[in-house]
Amino acid sequence: MRLKSFLMCSILLLSLAIVSVKAQSLKDTLQLQTIQIIGQKAKGKSNETRSVIDSIALIRSITVRLSELISQNSSIFIKEYGRGAMATASFRGTAPSHTKVSWNGIELNSPMLGMVDFSLIPVYFTEEVKILHGSSSLFDAAGALGGTIHLENKANWSNTFSGKLLSSIGSYHTFDEYAQINLGNRKIQSKSAIYYNASQNDFPFQNKLNATMETQTGEYIYRTEKNALADYRNSGFLQELYLQINSNNTLSLKTWWQQNERSIPNLLTNESNDAANINRQVENTLRSVAEWKHYGTKSRLNYLTGITHQNSVYKLENKVSGAPNQVVIDANSVIFSLSNKFSYRYQLKESCSIETGISSNYHKVASENRKIAVSTAGYNKARFETSLYVKLEKQFNPNWSAVFLFREELIDLKHKGLIPLLRIDFQPISSNKLLFNGSASRNIHQPTLNDLFYLPGGNPLLKSEKGNLFDFGATDSFLFGINQLDLGVSIFYSIVNDWIIWLPTFQGFWEPGNIEKVISRGLEANFKWQGRFKSINYVLKSNYAFTKTENLSANSPAYGKQLPYIPENSANMNVHLSYFKIYFDWMWNYYSKRYTTTANSQESISDYLYPYIMNNIQAGITFPVENHKLTAECKVLNIFNEDYRTVLQRPMPGRNYQFVLRYDF
Repeated sequence: MRLKSFLMCSILLLSLAIVSVKAQSLKDTLQLQTIQIIGQKAKGKSNETRSVIDSIALIRSITVRLSELISQNSSIFIKEYGRGAMATASFRGTAPSHTKVSWNGIELNSPMLGMVDFSLIPVYFTEEVKILHGSSSLFDAAGALGGTIHLENKANWSNTFSGKLLSSIGSYHTFDEYAQINLGNRKIQSKSAIYYNASQNDFPFQNKLNATMETQTGEYIYRTEKNALADYRNSGFLQELYLQINSNNTLSLKTWWQQNERSIPNLLTNESNDAANINRQVENTLRSVAEWKHYGTKSRLNYLTGITHQNSVYKLENKVSGAPNQVVIDANSVIFSLSNKFSYRYQLKESCSIETGISSNYHKVASENRKIAVSTAGYNKARFETSLYVKLEKQFNPNWSAVFLFREELIDLKHKGLIPLLRIDFQPISSNKLLFNGSASRNIHQPTLNDLFYLPGGNPLLKSEKGNLFDFGATDSFLFGINQLDLGVSIFYSIVNDWIIWLPTFQGFWEPGNIEKVISRGLEANFKWQGRFKSINYVLKSNYAFTKTENLSANSPAYGKQLPYIPENSANMNVHLSYFKIYFDWMWNYYSKRYTTTANSQESISDYLYPYIMNNIQAGITFPVENHKLTAECKVLNIFNEDYRTVLQRPMPGRNYQFVLRYDF
């Protein structure tokens, strides 16, 4: 029934798109050689609070994972379970499932877990990273109480033949290989890319949770161990195809296949040998998305359809001498998603536009543990999600503009809530770039399929999370000759009722429940100073976030306490210098203390994680080879050999190195 409803909705969306195009095919339409840009805005204004990771950062971070790129260039806190292990995001003090991530229009969040593992997304495969903060996420979808991250790929219509080759080697037997080739003309463009990344990941560390005591002095002796059984291998292929049908229509098709395989090391308190508790996870994912864009004289139409198929296998086994390995857990999950999006924008007049759209997503999850011979060893569930919206943008005068958005959310065609958004922008002097903005909205986040049906522990009685979000901000830009300073600050306040959190039970397993009330409030600030001093080009960027996310449920023993793993203070700073063909980068990160329990106790070493500061540097030189470029680069990560953790009992590496060769043609 759900699949039938989804297919009917898909046919309706496609029919709407065809009818809209026919209605716009006027005989007096002027055929141009380039695509029209519809709509005008006052200079410096935007209907969303966003930040874009610039091209310099993307180029310099091409060999890192998306988790590192975001933590070094935004106010988002990334929680890593170890090098090469799972990495999740906390945006404005919210949970990992409250940050939505999309790739060229289709959502990457797992319908089973609700979150995104940023360690599995290579920077290789994206050309633009855009971050929408707080209420601005509603312009794309509901449910992102913290914000959204967009990964985009675009066509370069001036390209005829180009590409790049990259190879790197690093500490702990780490290797990266990447190749890309681009072909095309002004009518068709093709991009093909492939990568392979592997590491033994066997870095040494000092285990401070497993020590012996010196009998005479009473001092603890911490032994040095290796991060054993933590290797990983990642590979993937990306194919993009763009077709400019005519001056009014473009079509694109993107397909991304990826395989990830990794071992999961034991906790620091584990005292068993290497033959016990061997964890292995293998994941295969295929994503494909097609998008059609039509541009009329006063309108723009988008239709997108996408598919995701993911198969994940997790095994826990013990080696037995002289016998086959004893398999304790053999868990398999298959996720299948179909997505459709349709939007239509019409410019009523130069100062006013209206946009309407509908999206439908069908998700099916089959999860089981093959080693448990009972019918309740997993679940097989499907869900059909629909979202309809209307957005009105109005420019009242050169100083004032507003956006009003209204969303309707349905699950299996059942009403789940109305979501309004009002945003106002004020530019005191139209010729000046100083801009004030404020927004108020409501948002709803639905429980994931694991939240509802996971066995043991799923809770089908969970309520949806309902949030009221408010933020106010200001941005400005100054020119000092050839130097430019960009400043931004935002204050946010969110009230979330029925917050979902997983907690341990007396039965020995974890179970999700609703926290009556959580308030997240704080401040985000950023600046960027760029320019040129004599022959040196420089860019200095910094982000800072203060975040208080507290449990304010009545009669709760954790009342007024910060939620676990959310730092109150975080900051980063990047310095980029270039002198002719030589460049240098310094990346600095800081995170304050994080509690590991809802009680915010500090009685033992396991109750909280120490603050830490991370410093990375890289330097490189580019050699011109005819019309091509050869770049050699050296990176030193954790240059001061900081002993740190982002998750309890998960070690992180000390000082390590990477050498990169890149050839652009």
